[in-house]
Amino acid sequence: MKKWLAIVTLVGLTVSQALPARPGGGHSSSSHSSSSSHSFSGGSHSSSGWSTHSGGSSAAHPMSTLEALVLFLIIAAIVIYIIHQQSQTRAIPATPPPEVRVRRQNGIAEQVAALKRLDRNFSAIVFLEFVHSLYCKFYEYSTKPEFEYLSPFLSAELQGHFSKAQPWTVSEIVVNGMRWLAVDTTGADGDSIDIDIEIDANYSLDLQDAHSRYAVVERWRLYRRKGLLLAEPEKMQTLSCPQCGGPAHFTDTGVCGYCGATVQKGGEQWCLGKRIVVGTHAVPVDEGLAAYAEEQGTQAVTIKQSDLIEQINAWQQRYGLADWTPFWAPFEKDVVRQYFLTIYGCWSRREWQAARHLLSDRLYETNAFWQKMYVARGWFNRLDNLRIEQVVLAKIDSDLFYEAVTVRIFAACNDYTEDGNGKLVGGSKSKLRRYSEYWTFVRRTATERRDQPYALSQCPSCGAPADNMGQSGECGYCGSKISTGQFSWVLFLIEQDEVYAG
Repeated sequence: MKKWLAIVTLVGLTVSQALPARPGGGHSSSSHSSSSSHSFSGGSHSSSGWSTHSGGSSAAHPMSTLEALVLFLIIAAIVIYIIHQQSQTRAIPATPPPEVRVRRQNGIAEQVAALKRLDRNFSAIVFLEFVHSLYCKFYEYSTKPEFEYLSPFLSAELQGHFSKAQPWTVSEIVVNGMRWLAVDTTGADGDSIDIDIEIDANYSLDLQDAHSRYAVVERWRLYRRKGLLLAEPEKMQTLSCPQCGGPAHFTDTGVCGYCGATVQKGGEQWCLGKRIVVGTHAVPVDEGLAAYAEEQGTQAVTIKQSDLIEQINAWQQRYGLADWTPFWAPFEKDVVRQYFLTIYGCWSRREWQAARHLLSDRLYETNAFWQKMYVARGWFNRLDNLRIEQVVLAKIDSDLFYEAVTVRIFAACNDYTEDGNGKLVGGSKSKLRRYSEYWTFVRRTATERRDQPYALSQCPSCGAPADNMGQSGECGYCGSKISTGQFSWVLFLIEQDEVYAG
């Protein structure tokens, strides 16, 4: 299950390690950096490898063979010395140990709680959906006239970042994960709220006839003015006009092309103020599809929310439950276990679209790309004899609009990759592989409660067969958008043991 490459940048040294290829585990092609020497900057993209440099030329006499040999030996010696020196940093971990991750996450939780006290409408789920949408459009539009449409969501400096025609195009953008770095309710100027996010992503870059894929880690700082309540999720979780809800179609001065309203940067919606590319690296797309490595963290203690008991009690009071069992028993059986088997079954059969109504937009889109890669090769990532061995409650979170429940799932299966003729390409058809993952399910707080769970093969809104779901998660029969959790639980996020922080 460990496939795809994590590129760890350690003071210029790249160390690759394999990651899992299950929908939740991988294909991340991630690029992490342990260097702390970077700082936020407005529009710098210097570390991305996209910039071109030109210099003057001067006449010089031809170099003799002896001179060329001496120069070559000097350069070789320097390179060997640098590699030797940098190799001393290999022991630096790419991911902080669990106790460090938990300590950081507890601090972030306190900062988010402070933000909710200032703005009761703030929702972490809505915010992350917005950042995902902005990230994808930022690169998709980067070399197109449509980049102007993003004007209310970008600082003046970043708005002009791609003002000149560029020789490349960016496509197939996949956001693997987003990590909270800081939430500052005072802001740099004392009148704004700042949120720092680290984004782990990859995308395809087409430069003339060359097609390459890059893994990248970026840090984004988004801000908005203090003292305002955010609008409802429908206007906030995607790139749309906060006034009329229409899709982003703004002039360079922020005037909506639908209602004519002028949207100020950082006013009614978050605005990207600064960004930095921490690390980027070209990755081979095909080579990781059948690469396997050992699971990490499966034997580690489950990371549980520090106030989990209090959250359970609050849940029981909210829904008038005498104890936890009336909620937990059907949730574990009909949501966690059924979703897990159904979603991974669709993945194994290369029928990812069949699970569309059970997945958030981000989770679906991220893994749809990798399914496409398997289809292109004619391969299948099989998860045979899949079974759940244990489900452990890890976290409960809620805000004005959403409820979220995170569980740790311990499972086992025969995990392997084969071609269309059944020939083994990677993994093992006989060796049982045990692993665990953290799954987060979300639903809208106003979701109608049902005595019986809906059939996973049906639309939760109209009851029609779930065989006509669009790419955007809308039912082809009733037109309802299912992937927002408006009608029932959707799987929002899958995190691996080695990165989950709580």
